[in-house]
Amino acid sequence: MKKAEGKKSWSFFVDTGGTFTDCLGRSPDSEWFRAKVLSRGSLSAEAIEKTEDRKLRVLKTDNWPDHFPIGFTLKLGGEESFSTRIHGWNKDAEELILEDPLPASVDLPVAVELESGWEAPVLGMRLILARQGLVWKSVGAEMRLATTRCTNALLEGKGTAPVLFITSGFGDLLEIGDQRRLGLFDLIPQKRDKLTQDIIEIDERIDRNGQVLTTPNYQEIKKIASDLGSSGKRNAVVSFLHSCRNPEHEIKVAEILSEAGFRKVVVSSSLYNFPKWLPRLESGVVEAYLSDVLDHYLNQVQDALDQPDSLRVMSSAGGLQKRSKYRAIDSLLSGPAAGVVGAGSVAKSAGLQDFINLDMGGTSTDVSRYSGHFGYQSPHQVGDARIASTSLKIETVAAGGGSICRVENGLLRVGPESAGAHPGPACYGFGGPLCLTDVNLLLGRLSLDDFSTPVFPEASRKRLDEMISTSGKNAEDLLHGFLAVANDAMANAIRKISIEEGYDPATHALVAFGGAGGQHACGVAELLGMDRVLLPADSGLLSAYGLSCAQVERLIEQPVLGPLVPEEIKKNEEEMIARGKAELLEMGEQGEVIEKRAFIRLVGQDSSLEIIYREPESLQSQYRQKFEQVFGYFPSQAKIEIDSLRIRIASPAATEQEETFASKEQLVDRSGAGGMDRSEIRPDQIYAGPLFVADSFSTLWVAAGWTVRSGSQGSLLLERNQEYQGTQNEMPEAASRELFSSRFLCLAEEMGAQLERTALSTNVRERLDFSCALLNGNGYLVANAPHIPVHLGAMGVFTRSLIKEFPHLSKGDILVANHPAFGGSHLPDVSVLAPVFDESNEPVCFLANRAHHAEIGGGSPGSMPAGSATLEQEGVVLSPQYLFERGESRMDQIEKALLQAEYPSRQVSENLADLSAQVASLRYGIDAMEQLIAEYGENEITKQMNALREESSLSCSHFLEGFGDTVLSGKQYLDDGDRIELQVSMQEGSAIFDFTGTAPARDDNLNATEAIVHSAVCYCLRVLIGSNLPLNEGLLEPVSIVLPTGSLLNPAFSSDASQSPGVAGGNVEISQRLVDLILSTVFQEVACSQGTMNNVTFGNDNFSHYETLGGGSGARVGQEGTSAVQVHMTNTAITDPEILETRFPVRLLAFRQRMGSGGHGTWPGGDGIERDYLFEEETQLSLLTQSRVQAPHGIAGGESGKCGEQVLIRMDGTEEAMDSLRQANVYPGDRLVIRTPGGGGAGEAELLT
Repeated sequence: MKKAEGKKSWSFFVDTGGTFTDCLGRSPDSEWFRAKVLSRGSLSAEAIEKTEDRKLRVLKTDNWPDHFPIGFTLKLGGEESFSTRIHGWNKDAEELILEDPLPASVDLPVAVELESGWEAPVLGMRLILARQGLVWKSVGAEMRLATTRCTNALLEGKGTAPVLFITSGFGDLLEIGDQRRLGLFDLIPQKRDKLTQDIIEIDERIDRNGQVLTTPNYQEIKKIASDLGSSGKRNAVVSFLHSCRNPEHEIKVAEILSEAGFRKVVVSSSLYNFPKWLPRLESGVVEAYLSDVLDHYLNQVQDALDQPDSLRVMSSAGGLQKRSKYRAIDSLLSGPAAGVVGAGSVAKSAGLQDFINLDMGGTSTDVSRYSGHFGYQSPHQVGDARIASTSLKIETVAAGGGSICRVENGLLRVGPESAGAHPGPACYGFGGPLCLTDVNLLLGRLSLDDFSTPVFPEASRKRLDEMISTSGKNAEDLLHGFLAVANDAMANAIRKISIEEGYDPATHALVAFGGAGGQHACGVAELLGMDRVLLPADSGLLSAYGLSCAQVERLIEQPVLGPLVPEEIKKNEEEMIARGKAELLEMGEQGEVIEKRAFIRLVGQDSSLEIIYREPESLQSQYRQKFEQVFGYFPSQAKIEIDSLRIRIASPAATEQEETFASKEQLVDRSGAGGMDRSEIRPDQIYAGPLFVADSFSTLWVAAGWTVRSGSQGSLLLERNQEYQGTQNEMPEAASRELFSSRFLCLAEEMGAQLERTALSTNVRERLDFSCALLNGNGYLVANAPHIPVHLGAMGVFTRSLIKEFPHLSKGDILVANHPAFGGSHLPDVSVLAPVFDESNEPVCFLANRAHHAEIGGGSPGSMPAGSATLEQEGVVLSPQYLFERGESRMDQIEKALLQAEYPSRQVSENLADLSAQVASLRYGIDAMEQLIAEYGENEITKQMNALREESSLSCSHFLEGFGDTVLSGKQYLDDGDRIELQVSMQEGSAIFDFTGTAPARDDNLNATEAIVHSAVCYCLRVLIGSNLPLNEGLLEPVSIVLPTGSLLNPAFSSDASQSPGVAGGNVEISQRLVDLILSTVFQEVACSQGTMNNVTFGNDNFSHYETLGGGSGARVGQEGTSAVQVHMTNTAITDPEILETRFPVRLLAFRQRMGSGGHGTWPGGDGIERDYLFEEETQLSLLTQSRVQAPHGIAGGESGKCGEQVLIRMDGTEEAMDSLRQANVYPGDRLVIRTPGGGGAGEAELLT
């Protein structure tokens, strides 16, 4: 091999993905070279012949140079036990010489993998150089790198658990999180994994203003640090409450730890210097957890470059960082971010102003949007981890080339499971399952000759034949069905980053890239009404290309938290710009301001609106304009404040050459030829589909009705013929159920996103206490977004009640109600309903949403009075009425009712704002549903809605059939002894749920309604069945529900609210008792969970706050209960400790797991929560709880969990035990300590011994 003269400098641009690593190399002469290797640091090939015992002939070697793979380790597909080192390589003969003889059992041809022992970027770089006859040590090299190494380590749990130092009283904050469980319908709730090991609580405290209340004992901390260091601990996180206001304690403790020998100490306030403790804490832990992984990986790459400061790494925000400044949390979306940068560069060069990126790789697809500028997000989520750093706004869907295709309950599924890099799709030859890559291969949409790894079509066919045999479906339906399901999943992801944010994807072009992006681009574009697709040159390596045109940049963020004063903002800007330019100068780059963003909000709100601006003087008017655009109005006399600033400072951007497309081309029909090489496409010709176009790293499928042409820089532009009808609206029959289910669910989720985006109140916008649903033309629930379970089953009862009251609705009508006699639950839950019509003006379906208004009047602030006895005392009662009639607003009548009730609302403007958001959500849903009806027809929509209900109905019948002719019964008791009784009689796949024997209606507010009972029964059936079914009222079709009139489950309501029973606690407390009755006492599937929502409301004339507290879930035989989590009928988030203290006159002294409160058993129940409040103003307190006397029962010999308890500790030390339902006045210095119940255990405890 020749040796280069001197150390000529090469540049490498490398993106390490989940399966493949893409490498671009640029020589000193600016010539480009390409390579793709496996991300495990391996090469792949196909072994076809054993020429001698130690010689193996291979194909598809991707031009390995002479001697290059010598020393690598060879492994054979299907022979896990055999490996051997490569002793020699004869390129001309394509022959490997092995150290050890091949096993006699080897069945050729077979896939082989050659492990280099190098990191994949190093392998790719050395392969490119070796192909040019260069020894890698003989050249100078610099590298720009994007990597998923930390992402994979996080998802696979392969980091180093750090020690956490945290404010005393909050040692379990990571475990509790925001209390929400991951899946609504898991019998045992699932939570995020905790990444820490030892947790050390430090007695220190800083208040909301940054003033020190308690100074840590630093001498004691030194001893702790020394002991931990002696035991081998090397990574730590320091995170204290309100450290964003004053990091003094964090910094000092970190210094002590470093002096004690800790290698990595993360100070949480240095990562995220903003109020909101939990994301800052989680980010610090993730950073420390991944630091060893990142350091080892980058050190390996840096050492291979053989010259200092030659490595730049891409951040999730789309800018390059210096190796020494790079953080693990910056890397988690670095690969997708590089793709976004590359796509943006190519698209803008091609003259596209608005575009959506579709980056489809081996395990997932990433989508992002450019509408004049890129979007950013902070915090963002990767797997189950929430990261408080800023990233480009990228939506990821589990639909990649390696996504596993399967038939489940007769439905076609694609993902979310992936075959990964190994074994990979079936066609890789390593025994993998049928995947999306196999589907495209079998449909003739991939070129065998241009594949980046050896492929075995017969392996794909074998897996397909197995599926045909087990499913009874034919090959064409399966293949086209899987393709349609995958396309729909990607289209839904694009809807989330476009339609849900107020942008129409049809006005954007689609930029497709990644190894598989071009295969699905036409199908996805058609689903979204998009007419243009751009496939960049090097589309299969675009993330690597993006690194070549990325800028070295810094995002400087700073909290401001004050009034909007332009002069003060300019001072902040000057300091931030100076800091950013200085940091770029350290990296040898001159910086310039690229963009400024301000985050502005109304005083008292938690969420801000993001404003891109030039001069601070324009911010007031820009904010008002955007507020009116989002919310439809601007509140009079509103006070606004600026929350924070973000300034992007970057090195000068590279000049991109404009790409042009010839205006007059000759149309060439190659559709009959099957496929063509990309190099064959001439700029002066246009080619009509269907055909595939392949190059070495990607394949493009040009569908029928589309044309493709080439640009001056090698991009391919696809355009859709508007007149071509084709089959784009036809769904494969085998996939139609799954596709419509997905589309209906997506519609409900989009309605929810619209409601969240436009709501004003914290309860709706932050705690997400709302639900959205689609119902059929008769008012039965069809699909809902996975929001709050207690809302969802009630939607059908509510809708049918209003249809009965208003049988002749018209287009433009929107109804509203919160009355419990009409499908309501309790008064804060306000529901709105709108019909969707067909051409004959008959309702095809209904759309509804229900949102909890945290203030709607009543005897105490927060509208959850513990002492109410009548409906009137609980707030403003809205009987069914028009909110809009034929498009004309009746909002003034609602405002009048809110103001003039006996117990009027204290926040009328907020009520009206949230109602407007609920209306906006419905209008969005109406538009989307009308488009679906126009696209597929009323009959098809009705058929598919009925089919979804039938699916749930059949699943429920099948579940009930398993019990034969059986009668099950049980009782649960409220804390005062009132009984809820149920007998379930099952016969031939049907059941009667008879609640006869339940106690009469109560004089307090623990009365439920028919809607609440339906919700509880529907939820329990969904949980018991266990299949991945949409929660809809088809589950109730085989079920009859008997509710004794006048019982606490079905009280009688009068037209006079003052004569109607109270229901404030029925929705929240009785619903939980019903679930325990059904799941635990009657069906005995799981022990009782905490059986309460632990409703805490406090406020005065100046504020009100409402929250529900999690507790312990019950255990089941074979599985422990989950601790400190929201259970069953609720899943609302709890307010962050720093936000709680910043917004309200209260301090949180502790928020911890109530250790030992779960019931003992072979499988113990989950523990409850302890929450300790210190009040700083005179405040009215209201508690609505249960399980304070009646303990959550165990099953199968397991013991009961501990009852909950609540104690009011007066300033003088006097303690007052508080009952389940209690109101009290509290004063400055008083404390409230709530200990929530634990879940019941399962199995006898002594069996453990």
